[in-house]
This record gives sequence, C-alpha cells and structure tokens, in this order.
Amino acid sequence: MKLLFALLLCAFLGACATAPGTPPGTAGNAVAEEAPVARPTGVQWRYIDSRSYEAANPGLGRSHRFESSVGWIDVYVYDMKRTDWRTGVDDPKFDEQFRNTIAEVQRATALGFYASAKPGPTRDVRIEGLTFRSISFRLVNARDKKTYDSFAYLTARGGRLLKYRMSFNGPAPANAEAIAREFIERNVRTGPDTPVGTRELRNT
Repeated sequence: MKLLFALLLCAFLGACATAPGTPPGTAGNAVAEEAPVARPTGVQWRYIDSRSYEAANPGLGRSHRFESSVGWIDVYVYDMKRTDWRTGVDDPKFDEQFRNTIAEVQRATALGFYASAKPGPTRDVRIEGLTFRSISFRLVNARDKKTYDSFAYLTARGGRLLKYRMSFNGPAPANAEAIAREFIERNVRTGPDTPVGTRELRNT
C-alpha cells in the first residue's frame, strides 16, 4: 500500500511540476448537488499531451493535459487493477480512493512542495449524469510563493476511475467552478479516454 501511494504521489507531483508558469470534510450520504444551467464561460482549452503510467505501474492508467489562459487541467483515467468500479461514488472502495486524492496534497505539502494547502469542503455534485465527489484547495507554491486554486473531481465511469484535477492561476476567476463544470461536461461527452488530437502516449 505504501508503494502504491508513493506511485500515485509521483504522478500527482509530476503534474504539478509541469504547471505553466509555475480540514477536508466528508460528503457522507448527502444528496449530490445538481449542476446549474450556466452560460458558456468562453474559456478555450488546448490539448497539450498525454502520458501512460501502465507500463511501469499497472493500474495507474493514463493522464491528459489541457491548458488555457486561466490555468491547466489534468484528466486521469485509471482502474487500480480493477475493471468493475461501480458507477459514481457508491463503490465500497471509492472513499479510499478519494482520501488518497486528499492525501496526495497533504503529502506534497509535508515534502515542501507547497508552503500551505488550505482545503475547502467536500461535496457530491452531479455533472453530465454522473455523481462526482469534489474538493478544492488554496495552494501556495513553496518556491515562488504564488497562490493558485486547485479543484479535484473524482467518479467512476465504465468500470474505471475518472479524476479531474484543475488548477487556476491566482486569483482564480470568480466563475472557476462553472469553468470546471463546463470542461467536465464536454470532456465526458466526447470521451475522456482519447482526447481529440491525442498524440502517441508518453510512458512515464
């Protein structure tokens, strides 16, 4: 388990290290919030590249990077060596995976990558017919002291786990959550596994 967590942390820190220019709650049995109908945000996301972690670490899947003028997004599709994850957030092992998402940030802070990491509340939200568990962090980079806001959305879809980690340059746009929801909606519709314009995956 320690080795597995270390591998997950490496993938997370790798995404943070390539960033452009730079007390969690529990959702429990709360009813998922429905995503409100919102106006288009106008933010244009550009696909950058993809990476595969499977060759070296089976179960960790692949990630896809997107960037825009307001920040960057990493989309992770992985299965932890399972192909029968229950859709949404109801799988018996789902909570463990979500706690790992939080622990990645806490561990990165302990290792000195962040000067601070202030968590927001944990919520279940409905986006494009899927229930996601989400949490936000206000992060301060230890090296350059820049602040940015990070949002994580995790669900299970098609028997695998699907995670969006979104980071906005500080100060984040007032409609950051709407921007995040809009991206997820479009990405789920078009398919998060193989983004349009995907180049050959880089093995990490």
